[in-house]
Amino acid sequence: MSVSLWQRMSTDEVRTCGVAIVGAGIAGLSAAIECEALGIDAVVLEARAPGAGASGRNAGFLMRGAADNYARAIESWGRDRARELWRWTEQNLEDLLALGIGELPSFSRTPSCLIGADADEDAQLRRSAELLREDGFEVSLISPEEAPDDAVWRHARACVGLVNPNDALVSPVELVARLADSLRTTPILTGAEVGSITPTDAGVRIETARGPVTAERAIVCTNAWARTLLPGIAVEPNRGQMMAFRPRETSGVPLAHAYYLDHGSEYIRPGPGGTVVFGGARKYHEEAERCASESCTREVQARLELLAATLYPGGIDVLDRWAGVMGFSPDGLPLVGPAGHERLWACVGFTGHGMSLGHRTARGAVRDMVVGGPPRFAIDRFAG
Repeated sequence: MSVSLWQRMSTDEVRTCGVAIVGAGIAGLSAAIECEALGIDAVVLEARAPGAGASGRNAGFLMRGAADNYARAIESWGRDRARELWRWTEQNLEDLLALGIGELPSFSRTPSCLIGADADEDAQLRRSAELLREDGFEVSLISPEEAPDDAVWRHARACVGLVNPNDALVSPVELVARLADSLRTTPILTGAEVGSITPTDAGVRIETARGPVTAERAIVCTNAWARTLLPGIAVEPNRGQMMAFRPRETSGVPLAHAYYLDHGSEYIRPGPGGTVVFGGARKYHEEAERCASESCTREVQARLELLAATLYPGGIDVLDRWAGVMGFSPDGLPLVGPAGHERLWACVGFTGHGMSLGHRTARGAVRDMVVGGPPRFAIDRFAG
């Protein structure tokens, strides 16, 4: 990101506020909602438009936990941390429902289902179900014999499915619009690309394409783009690609769940008007997908078509292709807290799970920043 001399000189007005929020995606808008709840005057600075980045380009899953299974999460983070994350994502959905997202036309209470494609993943999902029940979570396992007659179960050679019964689907664009509409007093300045953020004795000064902003505090919620403003932060941009298609054959039933395949590396869900949304295939081209480009590539799209053909052998008609850039943290958990200065915070690094984590995490970040207290998912775990 950069701001030209001419843009900086375009106005002499200096806007002041209590909290400046950089980014109008799910996290940034949620941070603004929390500022209003605390009675703090805030300004949201957005380079393009609300939801223009990954917040408006994802598949629209509101799932519990992460795309991989609970047993693997416990191996990576420990049981307490995994349990906390799974419960946090349940609460994230509850908080969004309290804002009325259940009224959105695209919202549906569609369970998610993690599919075990081989003996190893099958065992992990069975173990995950045991651990989830022990930790008080509602969960079920289904076998191919009792599964719905949809394309995934007919053609994916699934061994077992782990079902999160209370998950949901929504258009991410509608979700972002609902968050923006929830704001009553906080302005969203579009076209306000940020060139620099400088801590001062009195707070923070931000140079934008719509003039300077001075604030008592600032929080960066740009996720994949965080390092352009905070060079030392441990977030890497990663591209995710998707496509929407219409199956040529409609035998069987429509997709009964929002599915995750192969440890979450592929994901497929029912789309609007009988369409199917399918994404992933990053693992086949990981190096090339570690980038900040929002353009689709022939290689990944071809892989998605190949995988889709195994589920829909009667053929598909591709309707749309798109990509979004996610911010990955080193351990897969968000990064929240002071970014080099006590008055400059970050709330980033959702590692592909901003829909399920972003709202509650950002609201908590604002509370911790303003009221005080150690942030959840503290950024200083990577202080070195």
